Amino acid sequence: MKQLNQQVDKWFLEFKTRSTRSKKSTLGRGTTHRPLKVGTGLKNIQSAASKRPEVMVKIPPRKGKTSGLRAVRNHLDYISRNGKLAIEDQDGFIYSGKKQIHEGIANAWRELGVPEKSRKREAINLVLSMPPGTNAAAVKTAAREFACDQFGDHQYAFVQHLDEKHPHVHLCVMMKNEFGRRMDPRKADLFEWRLRFAEKMREQGVECAATRRVHRGKTQKSERSTLRHMRKRGEVPNVYRQQAIELMQSIKNSSRPVNPFLREQIETRNIVSTKYSRIAKELYKIGAKAEARALASIARELMHDGPITLAQQRFDKFKGKIQAEIENDSHTLKI
Repeated sequence: MKQLNQQVDKWFLEFKTRSTRSKKSTLGRGTTHRPLKVGTGLKNIQSAASKRPEVMVKIPPRKGKTSGLRAVRNHLDYISRNGKLAIEDQDGFIYSGKKQIHEGIANAWRELGVPEKSRKREAINLVLSMPPGTNAAAVKTAAREFACDQFGDHQYAFVQHLDEKHPHVHLCVMMKNEFGRRMDPRKADLFEWRLRFAEKMREQGVECAATRRVHRGKTQKSERSTLRHMRKRGEVPNVYRQQAIELMQSIKNSSRPVNPFLREQIETRNIVSTKYSRIAKELYKIGAKAEARALASIARELMHDGPITLAQQRFDKFKGKIQAEIENDSHTLKI
């Protein structure tokens, strides 16, 4: 079993796609040198195959045009709801009220060299969340332990929000650590952070998964939060206007849109499906039959359910409606 775990871990962690390849230089990266637990890859693959909820760690877009310590204070005001929510720092101290938060956290950052104005980003803001129904206390504890392990040599502060259906924690981390080294997080780092947060959630008794979309056979990206919020406000982002124009043109020409990377997506799905089938066979050999069946099932899904782009989905949906309307009109004329 140990050998299987090591093989799966290596494939799971090192498997690269066009969107996850990172730059060669590793200077200033956001990852730690502490290795992940043996069996991380297999555990997350099995959890995904069993339809366990996926953990989320994201860096939300920056708000406002301020920089330096002023931007940090503004963000602390935002995540604390202007001091209404207490904030906890890396040492476990709790700060309540806007004045105490500014004096206890922002001023401490100033003493450590964060300037009032800066050309560089002085803090990174993370959101760690779980789907609705997840134990909120477990999410907060997992977030606290994740921050301690991942950013133990940084100044940071965090607070939990419970005003939305999905329990989540806002974590604000100083870019420089105590040795003066700056973080430079990229996609690979975000994936590692998700893996580590998932570890902490499982330690709290919450079964979950942290996988890339490619591991789940997903080829479509989810809607960006900024676009989703604009849509909820009744605004129409330019990207949606362009999509509508392209859709109408495709329907007019009766030409189903083709993504230039669709072939690569199909090849990737085949690679993942084949790998899952092999792992399932190995699991069956060692008696882990339930896990083997779950993995074999997702392997079959990947093999039989071909990828489809969002543009193709829209084309199929609206073309079908238009054809139905034409058929109805023709039937009415015959009558």
